[in-house]
Amino acid sequence: MAKWHRVDGNLALRREGEADAQQKGEPRRRLPKKPLPEPDAADLQEQSTIYLRERNRTMKLKRTKAELELGVARDRLIERELVLKQLAYLLVAMRQKLLALPSKLSARFGPQAFTREMFELATVFIAEALGEVAGLPTKGVDPDWLEKLEEDDG
Repeated sequence: MAKWHRVDGNLALRREGEADAQQKGEPRRRLPKKPLPEPDAADLQEQSTIYLRERNRTMKLKRTKAELELGVARDRLIERELVLKQLAYLLVAMRQKLLALPSKLSARFGPQAFTREMFELATVFIAEALGEVAGLPTKGVDPDWLEKLEEDDG
C-alpha cells in the first residue's frame, strides 16, 4: 500500500518499504536484461557495409561544407548568379564583335579583295563558333562536362 511521505519539504507518494530501501542506500531493483540474439555473419557484414557507407557519406558532406565555408570566409567563392550575369555580359559583347567581323573586313579590304563569297563564308564560320559558345552554359553547369566531352571525342 502506498503512503504519503515528506521528501525535501514536499509530499511524495511511495510504497511501503521503498522509502526505507532508498534511505538505506540499497540499489533499486531492476528487471533482468534479456540476452541479445547472436547476429548472423552475413547480416553483420551487410550492416557493417551500410554503416560504413553512411559514415563516409556523412564525412564527405561535412568536409565539403567546411571547405565551402572556408572559401566564403577567405573571399575565394562568389555566388553563382553573379557569375552567370558576368558571363552573359561577356558573351553578348563577344557575339557582337564576332558578328561585325565580316563587315569590317569588307570595309577594310574593299569589294575586290574581300568578295561576297568570302563575306558569306566568314559569316558561316562565325555562326559555327557562336553555336559552340552557346553550348557552354549547359556544359559549364554540369560538373562532369569534361568527362562527357572526352567520351564524345573518344
